[in-house]
Amino acid sequence: MSAYKFDSQPTAGQPDAPKDASPSTARQIIRYLRWAGTALIVISAIGFMLQGHADLLPAYRYWVGLAFTLVLCAGGMICAYGLKEATGARIFFALGVAFLPVQVSQVSAMIYAYVHGGLALQLPYSWLQFGHVSPSLIAVDFAITAVLLVLVSYTGFAMLARRQVRPLMQAMLLGNGLLLLPVRDAYWIPCVIALLFFALRAMEQRLRQDSSMHLPEGFSARVLISLPFLILLGRSLLHPASLPLVVVMASIVAVVGVIDIKHYAKSALIIYTGQCIGTLAALLAWVVVADSLANSGHLHYGLLLPLAVLLFMLSAYVDYYAGAYRFLGSLLALGIISGALLDGQALAPLMALATGIALSLAGLRHREKIPFFSGHLCFLSGILFYCGYAIDAYNHAPWLSSIGLGLLVLLAASYLEKRQQVILSKVDAYLNELRSWG
Repeated sequence: MSAYKFDSQPTAGQPDAPKDASPSTARQIIRYLRWAGTALIVISAIGFMLQGHADLLPAYRYWVGLAFTLVLCAGGMICAYGLKEATGARIFFALGVAFLPVQVSQVSAMIYAYVHGGLALQLPYSWLQFGHVSPSLIAVDFAITAVLLVLVSYTGFAMLARRQVRPLMQAMLLGNGLLLLPVRDAYWIPCVIALLFFALRAMEQRLRQDSSMHLPEGFSARVLISLPFLILLGRSLLHPASLPLVVVMASIVAVVGVIDIKHYAKSALIIYTGQCIGTLAALLAWVVVADSLANSGHLHYGLLLPLAVLLFMLSAYVDYYAGAYRFLGSLLALGIISGALLDGQALAPLMALATGIALSLAGLRHREKIPFFSGHLCFLSGILFYCGYAIDAYNHAPWLSSIGLGLLVLLAASYLEKRQQVILSKVDAYLNELRSWG
């Protein structure tokens, strides 16, 4: 059996359903009852955590959550073996799998508080503080959580998507393993978040290739493996924001908004909205980095040039107005290079030459005039800067420079005399090609 359905349907070995509406009505009622029961369980668990319960010791709060997870598993066992009803069992075990990362995050908080002691960063919410727990109790909680993580996750994923149990378990163990790391600083956490995001994204691309993973059960399994990442992300937001965290989060929003959202949404409005949000997030990420480097004394024109690079990169992935991205990127690069040259910044001529070549190649690649001519202007600006050295050389040795220039002019005239027809035909073809570009 490769996949299960939340709503039971008649099978080939069962008699056909009556033609009246009562069986359909009964199925609708059962479906609503299941949704209502699931919502009540989730809301109750969230309500318990949000109420704080400062009177409960951290160890007791963990055991209350553990009891809640075990009750869900018991409900699944009753449905599976007592009532012989698979749909309810899948729902109970899916909820159990969903609450396992919460237990893991509590054990992680205990380990972190014990490892760092008085230097541990404590959140201002009592229901998220799990300090002052004895090492022996932490070890017991860790062992219990590890056993439940393997058993409950395997059972839940086997019920939801049997063919993909192995990759789902790998993703679940990776996410919860990273969630256990006793780190909360401003530099390691963004790295962990980025690592987990791209690992889950690669796994999601693999799972989407299986048609059974597009069923409600498969989609639920795909959501479950992302819960450790969401908890890790939410936990990091409760601590003071840092530059790496802002950059990582903005980059994640950009990737999801520009690239990933089109795999899940069919509405053009949603895809376009995601594209706009992702574009702003990508530009914001570099603006934050550039502002930080500018405050450190770095030159600001060179720091703005990657914005043009980002626009060209985004144009390869967006579904709408890709040409406008390249248009704005070309004008932005031209303006930045011009400002850098006029300001006399270091390496500005080299930047002009490199940017000019890159823009010209992009114009050729996409057959667009604005990137192409912007590249020519940037390249010409760089060449004109280096012409200043030629003028200085002429002032130091005018006769020698004049002789060299005369030789070049004569050679150029001879070359044109020999190849004028070929050159004219190539220029004419070149101009015709430019006229056909957008």
